[in-house]
Amino acid sequence: MGRRSRAREREQVAASAAAAATEPAPERRRWLRTLNPFKFRRLTRSRARAGAVGFGVLALACVLLARTLEDVAWYSSAVLLAVLAVVWGISSALLGKGDPSS
Repeated sequence: MGRRSRAREREQVAASAAAAATEPAPERRRWLRTLNPFKFRRLTRSRARAGAVGFGVLALACVLLARTLEDVAWYSSAVLLAVLAVVWGISSALLGKGDPSS
């Protein structure tokens, strides 16, 4: 091993360390990935439908909290959850009956 190959190795190690430092935490990516039905692994129609129903129920709960507490801030959460429910519902409609997405 000459000087050039050792210098190249050091550059590669420094570049990979810099790339690892700029990447977000893997836990955060995992939680965001579960919200996106188009990137969800092994998604079936029933799972997508259950996700849509779950997000819809959460949206209704936020609306009820907004009405009960008379706080308008809960409506923004309800709208975002309703958007997620619609996206998951559309993805369940587009999936085949028994075909898992990959």
